[in-house]
Amino acid sequence: MNNPYTSKHVPGVIPDIQLDKTESQVVNLLKSYTQAHNSQTEDPNDRITLRITGGWVRDKLLNQPSHDIDIGIDNCSGESFVNGLKQWLDAKSDVDGRRGDDGDAEKINSIHKIKKNPDKSKHLETCTTKLFGLDIDFVNLRSELYTEDSRIPTITTGTPDEDAHRRDATLNALFFNLETMKVEDYTKKGLEDLSKGILRTPLEPTKTFLDDPLRCLRLIRFASNYGFKIEQATLDAMKRDDIHKALETKISRERIGVEVKKMLVNKRWVYGTLDALALIREVNFPNVFGLGDTKVPDEWLSNNKKRLTSDISQNIDSLNKYLIDIIDSNIMNFSKVIDIQDSSDNDKILFYSSIILNHWRDMKVKVGKRDNYVSFFCVLNGIKMPLKLADNVALVTSQIERIRTDVGGIRGFTRSEIARRFVLPFQDKWEINLLINSCLECFEAPDQSTTILNRYEGVIKTVYDLKLEESFKEQILLNGKELMKIINKKPGPWLKPLNERLFQWQLDHPGATREDMVDYLSTIPIE
Repeated sequence: MNNPYTSKHVPGVIPDIQLDKTESQVVNLLKSYTQAHNSQTEDPNDRITLRITGGWVRDKLLNQPSHDIDIGIDNCSGESFVNGLKQWLDAKSDVDGRRGDDGDAEKINSIHKIKKNPDKSKHLETCTTKLFGLDIDFVNLRSELYTEDSRIPTITTGTPDEDAHRRDATLNALFFNLETMKVEDYTKKGLEDLSKGILRTPLEPTKTFLDDPLRCLRLIRFASNYGFKIEQATLDAMKRDDIHKALETKISRERIGVEVKKMLVNKRWVYGTLDALALIREVNFPNVFGLGDTKVPDEWLSNNKKRLTSDISQNIDSLNKYLIDIIDSNIMNFSKVIDIQDSSDNDKILFYSSIILNHWRDMKVKVGKRDNYVSFFCVLNGIKMPLKLADNVALVTSQIERIRTDVGGIRGFTRSEIARRFVLPFQDKWEINLLINSCLECFEAPDQSTTILNRYEGVIKTVYDLKLEESFKEQILLNGKELMKIINKKPGPWLKPLNERLFQWQLDHPGATREDMVDYLSTIPIE
């Protein structure tokens, strides 16, 4: 089958890399040091060639800004190189009072002792320093050897060709040689694939994915971020059962969560995120949005196995159609909600996670001493998102039926009821909640989508007309201590319902004063 999840437009590739002013300063400085180093050795094994690797080269050729600069070094570790660079700069400073022929002393003074990344293999010495305000990673070129049960390879120093072929995609395997100032394409396919917007693995895809199954998710992310097409053989390899098993057994939920988050906060929102979800659906990665390492009771798992293994991404095709309909519709005033790319990353994750996990909205499971919704554990332990975000997803998905009923009955609600039903439970997520619910209702009744969307738009308009959009920030005019003093009672079960009644009155009487509430309090019988 042909892959339908392609971009309508692949950015053009420019013929040569154009450095901006800061990049030129960095490159000139590194070239000066490398030339000085190489002039002092006759042993070819001690000579150093620097290459900028990976995403920076790709983005620069696409004429897109990139500040993620990784320097690949042959014949030297990253740590050794930067220590030598620092010594050279210090010596230059002693001689002429400034750090380097091409440098600004203030900007290069930020060089400091380099930290090794403890999460990487101990064989890989990566170090980071700041040059002219840019964080630069230095690492030796390498080759990798994988075992069957881990995605962490044994790493040895490699050649440029070996380093290029161990990467996840040909268009990510391009190097920019700082000596020749030319782009190098050791896979012989990277430049062509970049120009055509094609993602393929440098080596045979099945072996590539079995070695490191996370590459499947990375390629899906790149496809969605850039509007690229995954080459068919590569896509077919992603569908293999052994690849699915390897993804489940070799990759931590934290790493899966990192990739999923990058998909859901896609810079091509909405379209790019929909592409990512559609690809996950096509290659059948059901465990991506699973329970992860949640310790659920065996009996519960057995009783719910069929439902848990069902296709929770079944809403994606409908989501694609109706979310784009909302964007293109002139009848909606959802623009500030739909424009979530200007909101926080967590808002985007909340939106898509709630849509996807809506399939399990009424399912609860007891873990430890408390019950919670399956959607909560999928977000918390499945894709390793923050607790607050997991709580919000569980809240939104568990309230879907109630919200749908309340939207239909809004005309009979008082001001306080509108706040309590649509705003207060969800706080600053109340608009996203309504967007989620409108989409889900449209999925179930597509022929009524215009009516449904108008109904939800009416709720949003009403909330704003009544100035309730920030009612969750409103403080009660009389706090608990003041109430106890006025009534002359000690705290007890009576206090909470009284607070709720007073706040309801306050919402129904905008502009009321503290004295007005005291007067109203005198009319309430206190038991």
